Amino acid sequence: MEERIGEGFVLSCSDIITDQGFSLDFFIHSTNVARIALEIAEDMELSFMEKQSLYQAALFHDIGKSKIPQSVLNKKGKLSPNEWEIMKKHSIYSQELFLSMASLNSKNIEIGKIIRYHHENWDGSGYPDRIAGEDIPLPSRIIRIADIFDAITQPRAYRNYKITNALEVMEDMKGNEIEKDLFDSSHSLLNSILHKTLKGNTVNWKKQQLMKL
Repeated sequence: MEERIGEGFVLSCSDIITDQGFSLDFFIHSTNVARIALEIAEDMELSFMEKQSLYQAALFHDIGKSKIPQSVLNKKGKLSPNEWEIMKKHSIYSQELFLSMASLNSKNIEIGKIIRYHHENWDGSGYPDRIAGEDIPLPSRIIRIADIFDAITQPRAYRNYKITNALEVMEDMKGNEIEKDLFDSSHSLLNSILHKTLKGNTVNWKKQQLMKL
């Protein structure tokens, strides 16, 4: 199912990422998020068209980072308040770039909205529009979970280790960053993915934090 849904999307995403000078890590993250989001959607028995739109939105969710300065994007350490405001614009840029490449039909406009809202939080504390709860499109809520899961189980520019207790970390996000019921229903799937893919050079995030105190 994933191959049929993603036919052409991964290649076009790869071409765009290459044109923008993104690293291989960026492409891997985008495809990981799309794969995880699709698996969640399949568990939920969403329709083929819903899964296709979700998959495409997930592949392009971070393409707007091409407009973020490399000094901000790859900074090793905490972003300053001004840098964080710059970084938060990437979801809007992603929507704009996607719509500039896609035909302006109702389906693609909806995909653009999914992309725009992928950093909105369940409690309304996210960005760019601070919408909350079910006002956030379901596909955006799915991508939010997949995005966080992949981000905290892989090394990042600001953190050179993986987090092995990712689901414990995400439990603390329920009702805040992520939807509780959606996370609970996908917990078993995420746990399976974690045990299949998380290996080598890993440390426990909570232990790492305690070691720094």
